[in-house]
Amino acid sequence: MNFYVLSFLFLFLNFIYSQNMNTHLIFDPLQDRKLKLDNGLTVLLKRYSTLPLVSIQVWVKVGSIYESEEINGISHFLEHMVFKETSKYTSTVISKKIEYYGGIINAGTSKEYTVYYIDIPKEGIKDAIDVLSQLVFYATFPDEEIQKEKNVIIEEIKRLEDQPMNVLYENFNALLFTKTPYKWRIIGRKENIQSFTKNQVKEFYQNFYHPQNMVLSICGDINYEEIEKLIRESFGKINGFSYTKSIKSDLKEDPKSDIIEIKKHKVQHLYFLCGFLGPNINEFEQYAGDITSVILGEGVSSRLYKILREEKKLVYEIHSGFYTQMGPSVFYILGICEPQNFEEAIRAIKNVISNLKTEGPTEEELIKAKNILLTRWYLNNENVHSIASTLAWWEMFLSLDAANSYIENINNVSKEDVKNFLEKYGGYLVTTGLQP
Repeated sequence: MNFYVLSFLFLFLNFIYSQNMNTHLIFDPLQDRKLKLDNGLTVLLKRYSTLPLVSIQVWVKVGSIYESEEINGISHFLEHMVFKETSKYTSTVISKKIEYYGGIINAGTSKEYTVYYIDIPKEGIKDAIDVLSQLVFYATFPDEEIQKEKNVIIEEIKRLEDQPMNVLYENFNALLFTKTPYKWRIIGRKENIQSFTKNQVKEFYQNFYHPQNMVLSICGDINYEEIEKLIRESFGKINGFSYTKSIKSDLKEDPKSDIIEIKKHKVQHLYFLCGFLGPNINEFEQYAGDITSVILGEGVSSRLYKILREEKKLVYEIHSGFYTQMGPSVFYILGICEPQNFEEAIRAIKNVISNLKTEGPTEEELIKAKNILLTRWYLNNENVHSIASTLAWWEMFLSLDAANSYIENINNVSKEDVKNFLEKYGGYLVTTGLQP
C-alpha cells in the first residue's frame, strides 16, 4: 500500500471517528453506568445487545507484585483455591450451575491483578453473579484441597520450566527487574507452594479480596435496573470495612546498562529476548511506546523484519512489543536465529534502533502504525468479554476517561515523540537467550 493510500485511509478513519465520537467511546457516560456501592465496590455496566450474551468479571487489584519473597506465588495459588469450595457451593455445584447454561467460568493471575469471569447467555446472569460473589468473598479453603492443589501447581511449574518461551521470558524479566516486586514469578517457586498453610492463604484472601480493592465489570445484553438489584443483593451485602492494603515497596526500577546472558536449553535454534524499561502507565510516553513497537517490529513491513529477516537473513523470526505496568513498562524484541548469527543480529537491532532514534519515523511509517493500533483497538473490543475486560483494566489502573482518549492519544504521537521515547529509554539493551 503506497503512502497516498495510507494517508487517505488515515484521514478517512479519523473523519469517521470525529463524526461519530459517542459511538466510539469505550465507555459512554450518557448511556453506560458506573456505580460505587456503599462498601466501596466499583461497578461498571455496559449494555451491548448484539447477541444475548453477558460477560461478568471481577477484577481484584492483587498479583505477584503484592507478595514478598517468602510468599511469592500465593496470589496464583489463591486463584486456584477459591474454586474448591465456598460457604454455599462445592466445586462440582459451581461447575454445574454455569455449564447448565453453556457458560464459561475461568480466572487468571498477573503481576498486578487477578480476574474471575463468567461468560454466559443472559438467562444465567443471576446464577453467574451469585457464583462470582461466592468465589471472591466466601471461599472456605478445605484442608484436603490445599495439598491436592499444591501438587497440581508444582506440576504446572515443572511444565513451564520445560517451555523455552516461558524460560526465556523469566530470564529476561529477572535481568530487567532487580529491585522491585516485578521480579517475582507469577506462579511462584516450588518451595513456597509446598510451604503455604491454610492460615496464610486465608489471611492473604482477607487482606486483598475487599470490595474497595475490586472492580465488577459487566457487559452484554442486560437490563440496568434488574442487574443493579442483583448486584446489591450479592456483592452489596459484603461489609465495607476500612481497606488499607497497598504495595509496600517503591516500583521505581534503576535503568540497566547493556547486558547479554545466554543459557543452554533444549532448543534447536537460539531464542533471544532483548529490550529495555520504559515509562510508567500514567505517562503520555506510553503511547509513543506503542507506536515505536509497531514501526520496529510488527509485520513484514516493519524495520526489524525487513532488515534482519529479508535483507541480512540473520533471523528466522523477529518482532517487537510493548506493555505497560503501574511501574516501568517493558519494550521487548523477540527473535530466533542460528547461534553463529546472534551477535551480528544484536548489532543490527541496535543499529535499527539508533537510526530510528536519530532520524525518526517516516510519515508513512507513522500513519501505518497509527492505523494498525486503531484497528487493533476496535478488534480487541468487539465482543462482550473483551469490552468488559478493557473497561475493568482502565478503571483499575488509569481511568475510563483515559480509555476513551486512547485513540486520540495515539493519533497525537508525533515523529519527535518517537525519537524522544528512544532517546530517553532505548539507550541500552538487556538481552537474554537460550541456545542448544
